[in-house]
Amino acid sequence: MKYFTKQWFEENQLSNYLFFLVTMVDWEEEKAYYREYGIDLEQERKMELQRDREKLLRFLPEEFHPFVLDGSIIAGSPNDNLRNLAKIWLEHFDALSNEKFERCAADFISAKSKLPKAVNDLFVDSFHDAIIQTIERNADHTCTIKLNLENTYHENDMLIITFTGVSEFTSTASVGNGSWWLYEEVSIVEGGFRLNVLFDSPLAEFTIVAKDVVIESKQ
Repeated sequence: MKYFTKQWFEENQLSNYLFFLVTMVDWEEEKAYYREYGIDLEQERKMELQRDREKLLRFLPEEFHPFVLDGSIIAGSPNDNLRNLAKIWLEHFDALSNEKFERCAADFISAKSKLPKAVNDLFVDSFHDAIIQTIERNADHTCTIKLNLENTYHENDMLIITFTGVSEFTSTASVGNGSWWLYEEVSIVEGGFRLNVLFDSPLAEFTIVAKDVVIESKQ
């Protein structure tokens, strides 16, 4: 992945901790709201911190580490110093993320005239939140991915994409039934195109290089 890496996504997920610190107005009111749905917000936050502590220490600047270690990063009433640090980090991260989206879109626009028509048609709309039903590599240098599109903005509920002339197929983790399509990047390579996809469940950077695609849509 050039823009939407696993590290960027993990940082994006962890930004929820800091967003909570910046936007929290009334901790007691927030807890009461969740309590109506049978959720102990304080306990939930403690469990989340226990799960994510190592990632927070890895990705956040050292200024945050004392707040991670003593648990105050999940405090309902953070001190002004922590709130200010969180605000600055979020503004910086949001700016970098917006730049990634803009540059990725610009790359696709500049590549459109050189891409096969079917590839252009395929990526007019993002597949964000599509779910893999099946993915098959075939002996004739093709690869077929069946996608459930019910959670996307696409008109069809199902799409079968067959990549032809496949010369590269790699993934940092095994993706398959139930994997969520998060973000894609499309670029030109000699003799075809490269598709990079960031998947979740499991989190993986996936790459396929092919000459063209055949698209079959189903309602």
